[in-house]
Amino acid sequence: MSFQRFSHFQRPERGEGGFGLIELIIVISIIAILTAMATPSFSNLIRGNRVKTQANDFLSASNYARNEAITRSRGVTLCAADTRNSAVPAACGSSTDWTLGWMVFVDDTVGDGATPVAIDVDDVLRTWEGNSKNTLIPDSAITFVRYNPRGLTNNITGQVTFTLKPASDCSARQQRSIVISELGRSSSKVVETCS
Repeated sequence: MSFQRFSHFQRPERGEGGFGLIELIIVISIIAILTAMATPSFSNLIRGNRVKTQANDFLSASNYARNEAITRSRGVTLCAADTRNSAVPAACGSSTDWTLGWMVFVDDTVGDGATPVAIDVDDVLRTWEGNSKNTLIPDSAITFVRYNPRGLTNNITGQVTFTLKPASDCSARQQRSIVISELGRSSSKVVETCS
């Protein structure tokens, strides 16, 4: 009977082992092509999520202002304001561009249709910072929405529609239409095409 010696350290035959240079180049090329195809879709997703988040913030601000007016039995105003860098403004913005942000504050000039000018910082209930990568513009020259103690708006006749969309590269279903009625109710809907 003959015995064979087995060695655990046998040399592999030529051609066996790892990846060759050509295989590595092919794999890297495939990864690069797939990444290039996925990048535009990912950018669209990010823009759409930014708009959706800001629409939800604006709706919550409107509902918050209305609820506070009813709860406090006082006038409460939602207005355009520059709230960048977490600043608490002392006045409403004079622009109809709500892109820089907005705030809610107690406003005892309920019957007055004038724009709130000076605001006591203690009356500010909450601020929201805008997103500079989106635009938020009303369809009429409105810088504020004032709610009376019954939750109705004082300065809106019919309704006002805000258009919210990415500042650049807006594509299908990324634009939102936010409506605030004279009854104080607010709603949002997706617009199929960007304008």
